[in-house]
Amino acid sequence: MIKKLILILVVLFSIDGYCQRYRDFEYGPMLNYEHTSLYLDNGIFKSEKEGISNSGFEPNFAAGLYGIYYFRPRMGMGAELYYQRTSASDLKGSDHYNSLTFMPYVNFDPFRQVSGVYFGFGAGVAFIQEAPDYGSKVLEKDIRVVTIPVKVTTSYRIRNQVTFELGAQAEVFEVVRNQVRRNALFFGMKIPFNRVFINYR
Repeated sequence: MIKKLILILVVLFSIDGYCQRYRDFEYGPMLNYEHTSLYLDNGIFKSEKEGISNSGFEPNFAAGLYGIYYFRPRMGMGAELYYQRTSASDLKGSDHYNSLTFMPYVNFDPFRQVSGVYFGFGAGVAFIQEAPDYGSKVLEKDIRVVTIPVKVTTSYRIRNQVTFELGAQAEVFEVVRNQVRRNALFFGMKIPFNRVFINYR
């Protein structure tokens, strides 16, 4: 019985030491410079054309907060909460989408010789706050107010300082059923507030 108790204590202290060794949590602000577009039915804006094509890209942004826990030196799980603006060259004037997105994601570093380079994947939920006026060509019942975006990224992390990210985002379900899907290419920056300003190490 004593031997079993000692063994359990050794295992618990080993786990505790392992967790402390790899404790690596950060949170802070995030900002993306984005080129956004719409993958849409040509009939909405170009009635003479048939089929679906990508509208021209427009510069936009996304801004919010993130948090991530690296439970291994080369793997982490995190989440982002951000406001995103989406426009496209085919939209009239200042028409655009505004959305609030919650995006859980994973980051992993597959390299043995190179550190700080991560590949990521995320899938979340976006709540549409504002949408363009498509006129009579889009039925109100076909406009979704909740969509599911996914993203893939490549990032470079300078621990305790900053993470730079390149990525692409698209929607699983159309923001207008069978007619319009939002997508974006982006360059992002994340500042680990708790490491830079609170001296958490």
